[in-house]
Amino acid sequence: ACSSLASAYEAMGDRASSIKYLEAFYEVALTTGELSAQREACGRLGIIFNSAGDYSSSVHYFSKSFEISRSLGDQKAVDVARVNLGVAKGCAKKAAYMKAVNNNLDGLLGWKNRRTPIDDPVR
Repeated sequence: ACSSLASAYEAMGDRASSIKYLEAFYEVALTTGELSAQREACGRLGIIFNSAGDYSSSVHYFSKSFEISRSLGDQKAVDVARVNLGVAKGCAKKAAYMKAVNNNLDGLLGWKNRRTPIDDPVR
């Protein structure tokens, strides 16, 4: 029921209510030990948070989805979760990258050559 309510609220554009019901769906799935439902809830929460620009929450939920998919041995779900997690991590780093592109060419080149963190000054 929580999953269906979350879908309905998501379709209506009510992100906050959708998150509320997906979190409830996750808690119920956690209590009952339903791993596939936990994975679904985490994946959907990751998508919502990523589209809202809350990348740390998105990474959190996609990480959970990835680990649950691995524990289930579902290779297709692992691949989907891995891609979603990579996209969320990339989005989380985008602001620092764009700042380096626009303002810190030496920092960007240092990152490119040595994979140092972009926001660290090149020595």
